[in-house]
Amino acid sequence: MNNVDITVEIPTLGRYDSTLPLTLMSIVQQTVSPKEIIIYDNNDKTVDLRENSLYVYIFKLFDEKNIVWKVLFSPNKAQVYTHQRALEEAQTEFIYRIDDDCVLEPNVLEILLKSIKGDKKIGAVGGLVLDPKMGLKYNRMASNKIEDIYLGLNIQWFKHIDKSVKEVDHLYSTFLYRKDVAKQVGGYCMELSPVGHREETLLTYSMKLAGYKLLVDSSIITWHLRNSVGGIRKDSDKWMWEHDEKIFARKLSEWGVKPRNIKLCVLDSGLGDHLCFKAILPELKAKYKDLILAVCYPEVFKDDWVELISIAEAGMLGDHSELNIYKKMWDWGWKDSLENAYRRMYL
Repeated sequence: MNNVDITVEIPTLGRYDSTLPLTLMSIVQQTVSPKEIIIYDNNDKTVDLRENSLYVYIFKLFDEKNIVWKVLFSPNKAQVYTHQRALEEAQTEFIYRIDDDCVLEPNVLEILLKSIKGDKKIGAVGGLVLDPKMGLKYNRMASNKIEDIYLGLNIQWFKHIDKSVKEVDHLYSTFLYRKDVAKQVGGYCMELSPVGHREETLLTYSMKLAGYKLLVDSSIITWHLRNSVGGIRKDSDKWMWEHDEKIFARKLSEWGVKPRNIKLCVLDSGLGDHLCFKAILPELKAKYKDLILAVCYPEVFKDDWVELISIAEAGMLGDHSELNIYKKMWDWGWKDSLENAYRRMYL
């Protein structure tokens, strides 16, 4: 069987001796083999992997599978630069982009290719990208609508109740796309900083705007190991993330997208506190169009027609320790009622 018309491109930084070999071996073991694998070495000091005994084995396996492989050097270059370079250098109709800390289950490329080849109007298709350490259960709040982008709950992060294919507005992390469609929409956003925050959304939503469909097939899984060592994105580069977020907000404005402004109230407290909070609920509903309550006692609000989630689900949305009402009352030196403390917190 001939290898399928896919180039797999992998930017790598600081992970030669950790997760990159796992990523490469997961590609070797796919039920269909790509024509080409390009490893883009973004390290400041490059290493000839042909002299590494482990990689000698991996490259021999590529040869055995008739996979053309290359290691191309782009020291200290940004992730977006690497992806754009792959878009220009790939010799195939389809490109599969993957991070150097991701491990594919064996059927990923086969199913993605089958999906995208069935319809010329499909620009890109992805699967689930799951962190084994996180809770993998279905999250009903998860959304890939562009208006929900700031909710921070991508449907690709959770196992689904069904195993269906869903049409979405944007894709995350690793996906298969048509090279000609990506070029048609101008490729990757080169205004972004080296961390490339939102680069996947900017590319794929541009495809959506150009009239192409984006799909998530929830039957396939790539495991994201989120290795803390190496990688292009560092929490210390806060200014870069802020820089990219401003560019993203500008793009949304240019596209006429109005993101949902969601107000989250976290009641990680007792039954009496829930009843006290309930007194200000009419004011909250009048002020906020999209109101979500994370609660311990949902029965308190069963007749209030408000969206409820668990405290665990709220944890997926980030650190909400600053929404601890008793901590805030201590900080404020509060002498008034608990009801008015909630009013100050949320209104």
